[in-house]
Amino acid sequence: MNLAQLKTFVAVAELRHFARAAGLCNVSQPAVSHQIAQLEEAVGAKLLNRTARRVSLTVAGEVMLEEARRILAAVDRARERMLEVTSGAVGRIRLGASATPGLYILPPLLVQYRRLHPNFDLRFEIGSVDEIAERVARNDLDMAIIAGRPPVAELRAQPLCRDDLVLVSARPARSGRSQAAPRRADLLKDCWILREEGSATRRDVDAWLHHHRLEPERTMTFSGPDAVKRAVMAGLGIAVVSKLTVEDDVKAGRLAIVALHLALPSRAIHVIDHPQKHHGAACRAMLSLLATTFPQEVR
Repeated sequence: MNLAQLKTFVAVAELRHFARAAGLCNVSQPAVSHQIAQLEEAVGAKLLNRTARRVSLTVAGEVMLEEARRILAAVDRARERMLEVTSGAVGRIRLGASATPGLYILPPLLVQYRRLHPNFDLRFEIGSVDEIAERVARNDLDMAIIAGRPPVAELRAQPLCRDDLVLVSARPARSGRSQAAPRRADLLKDCWILREEGSATRRDVDAWLHHHRLEPERTMTFSGPDAVKRAVMAGLGIAVVSKLTVEDDVKAGRLAIVALHLALPSRAIHVIDHPQKHHGAACRAMLSLLATTFPQEVR
């Protein structure tokens, strides 16, 4: 069974005439008869009653006409939608992000994207770096914005902006000013508020502590940058966090950046995708918006 046979059958069934159906389908009358015979063989039922002057539908033919019309209509709709997609009228993007860019960089961009492209289907998810990168590699997501480089080697990574890590504590006596650098012993006596295992920030902080042979006496673990910030604001301890996540809180005096004698890590925010991924109109529009928002590549 194929589309040509279905189209021919519908033409014969509606016109009740083989010769007229041949003219409509732009094929010979023997070709029409052959296609109908092939279709009847494929479905295992007689579809048409033929006499010298009349063509009528069998019961099976009536059912087949209803289904053939439905199939051909679905094919027409598929063609129309594909034309819309290829012309850029509609599209879909499945975008992922790790917590820091997902909560502090992307929201205003997503608002702008929806305003510029209201017909595109935008799907957005936040997860751990490892989870998001793996889903991009599996094509569960079209692309993602993550802190640091992707843990999956097969992915392509394009830097967007710089993300510095800073040490923060609860509000100082004079809001907005950085606190003086603490002594090493005092630094280690503080309770350190850490991100959850698997986050890019936790990975960077653990590597930094190990590199400088720092072992805090007490630690507490919270999931997500907001939870870490709230714990620090409540006075539970200090934390190394992305500067992007605390800029407003430092300006408002809710948190203070603590100076350190040891330089903290700096990393890039990347957009990642699969190098063999074919991006449709919706994905290309997102890449264009990112390129406009972050015109300077991080080297």
